[in-house]
Amino acid sequence: MKYTNSIEIALPRERVAQLLADPAHLPKWLRGLVLHEPLSGLHGQPGTQSRVVLQSGKRKFECTETITRRDPADPIRKRRFGRARANTGSAAC
Repeated sequence: MKYTNSIEIALPRERVAQLLADPAHLPKWLRGLVLHEPLSGLHGQPGTQSRVVLQSGKRKFECTETITRRDPADPIRKRRFGRARANTGSAAC
């Protein structure tokens, strides 16, 4: 499964970077977020892996998120999700 989402934010780039750096704001960016738990590394930094649980309707999906890049010129962090477990089987998330 490939999932793409975009959001427009009417704020200066620097303010967006500050908001993205604060894990308390993750539910605003990740629709259906139930849990975001760092497994290794520091939140938002390249190489950091986190356990992410998302819910869509009655289905929950568990993914491993890896931050692959964080470019100061473009503060939107790049995310790559690994295998996911759903309550009905497995899916790529």
